[in-house]
Amino acid sequence: MNGVESALVFRGGPVASVLPLAVFVIGTAVLVIFGAPAVEGMILAAMLGISVGMVFARKMGDYSERVFSLMANRIATVAVVCWLWAGAFGGILAESGLVEAMVWLGAKLNLTGAAFTVATFVSACVFATSVGTGLGTVVGFTAVMYPAGIVLGANPAALMGAILSGGAFGDNLAPVSDTTIVSAATQETDVGGVVRARLKYSLIAGGIAAVLFYVSGAGESTLSPEEARRLLAETADPSALPMLIPAVLVFVLALSRGHFLVALTAGIAAALVVGPLFGVFSLDRVFHLTAEGSVGGSAVRGALSMLPISVLTLLLVTAIGIMEAGGFLERLMDWLDRVVARTARSTEAAIVALISFANICVSVNTVAMITVGPLANLLRKRHNIHPYRSANLLDTISCSFPYILPYSAVIVAGTAIQRQVVERYPFATVLPWAQEAPYIFYGIVLFPLMIVAVITGFGRRHG
Repeated sequence: MNGVESALVFRGGPVASVLPLAVFVIGTAVLVIFGAPAVEGMILAAMLGISVGMVFARKMGDYSERVFSLMANRIATVAVVCWLWAGAFGGILAESGLVEAMVWLGAKLNLTGAAFTVATFVSACVFATSVGTGLGTVVGFTAVMYPAGIVLGANPAALMGAILSGGAFGDNLAPVSDTTIVSAATQETDVGGVVRARLKYSLIAGGIAAVLFYVSGAGESTLSPEEARRLLAETADPSALPMLIPAVLVFVLALSRGHFLVALTAGIAAALVVGPLFGVFSLDRVFHLTAEGSVGGSAVRGALSMLPISVLTLLLVTAIGIMEAGGFLERLMDWLDRVVARTARSTEAAIVALISFANICVSVNTVAMITVGPLANLLRKRHNIHPYRSANLLDTISCSFPYILPYSAVIVAGTAIQRQVVERYPFATVLPWAQEAPYIFYGIVLFPLMIVAVITGFGRRHG
């Protein structure tokens, strides 16, 4: 934040500066309890928190001006800019038909039972890593791969676990993922370096998960092979496979130490060439003027979909900045240094504990990372922990057990799509959370893997 500005004084002392963030956390917890964990509701909770903080400020005018200056924080600005570009790129790919192309690959390979479950996991990983959305992956793959897998002899619970795990993998690793972007931004480092450092954790957890899906992925089909192939033929379409080219381009450029915004711009440009060239889509599907005098298209929808989380980011960074300006953040850091974070290992453990608690309270992992990220950045600086390491602790924890929580956005979305599937295909079933949760192997494996990494120092860097 800005250290040259004068401190804010609150009625009740530095503790009162916690009110903006505390009100937000309580408000969000209420939304989660009532089953409405929408980002729009969280925005109002954050606005309420900042307003409550103003009441306790001794000089409301100074408080208000500080709110404006905190909104210009570079951490939030970097995240917002990257999200807009990533949203446009992800929107183009997500609406190009990549899910149907993945189904076509599975059909051509004649996969059944456990093999189809593993293929679903791998396909979901590829798709989620390409478009950067775990939630979008779960929605798209549940609608198509879930009924197809059932008729091909896959274990329904393991199949849903594979879809959810693939979404978590891509959310964790994709350079264009909102979690990847915010983990790098809050730790004041580059996306490409974070992804390179994260590869070992993601690939280890993904490899173990794939083996577990092969062991547990077989079930029994109640339909004939002919019926199964007919169902696949309804959705299988290879036409969007060329869109993997811009996806790979962004991934490679992001890992090559180039600027992330350059990688995204190149990816969007490549998509606009590859799509029309191979007949995947016409340019007017990406951007067009509507009869009502507005604009539309996949790029527009993708970019605009990131606006709510962008606004929430600005508000949360402001709330944390108020804590710093009021003096509480420094007291908290001093206490953590004296009592908890005495070594690099205990500092990492503190970061893990903070982000775990935030994910339990907030059902959107990106929001949890925005809330804890600035605190983790201060902690890692005090103990000379490399920003790649702290960013990866934030992201891997947020993409591990949070994907298994019954009130997480991906679980709720998956269940909603299952209900739609059952209406169309009576042979399918809506799985209770307790039945599918034990099969979300990526999240189940990743969390203890990171605990071991903290304890042993595996992957730890300084600097």
